Amino acid sequence: MAGEAQLRTDAVARGRALKRANAITGVLCGFVPAVLLAVQSPPAAARWLLGFAAGLVWANLFEYGYHRFLLHLPGTFFAQRHLFHHGSVGAPDEAAHVNLGGSPLWVVALFAVNGLPVVALDIVFGLRISPGALIGFACYFLVVEEFHWRIHLGQQLPPGLRFARYYHLAHHDHPDGRFNIFLPLWDKLLGTTSDRGRTAPPR
Repeated sequence: MAGEAQLRTDAVARGRALKRANAITGVLCGFVPAVLLAVQSPPAAARWLLGFAAGLVWANLFEYGYHRFLLHLPGTFFAQRHLFHHGSVGAPDEAAHVNLGGSPLWVVALFAVNGLPVVALDIVFGLRISPGALIGFACYFLVVEEFHWRIHLGQQLPPGLRFARYYHLAHHDHPDGRFNIFLPLWDKLLGTTSDRGRTAPPR
């Protein structure tokens, strides 16, 4: 039991350090280019807000698509890595496999895949929403990482969002649905809010 407790302690320390490194990387990848773009071509306040909202919706869709079509596509590199996470639920080393970013390098890649097309379209059409969108990406990334950590480590969630623990853990019971972690917008729109598994208690 002492060995298991030490394994759990070490896993939490590793997971927390990785979460911090990923968060710093996410802030740099989102806010720094957003500021540079805004200085070059300042958007109006409405464009900031529009971009931020679009960034949140896009990040939620990306989370859904990435989780459903890459992480759960059998036999792929991404699916094999994701199996470590699914296989660690309830294990002493669970905390070491919770971070969605994997590593700061993967976070940079994630922001490049999300951000470059938005910035390119923004430049071509002169929309001036990419600074807000990049900040939206960064904020969504930070929040979803924090929620995912709290869900798996049994930590407190904000009032009104406590259902997210049951919603996400139901995905672990039946991984063919519930691909959004705490904000099931695209699960609802695309019909993957499976009712199997755990059900949420009153909020």
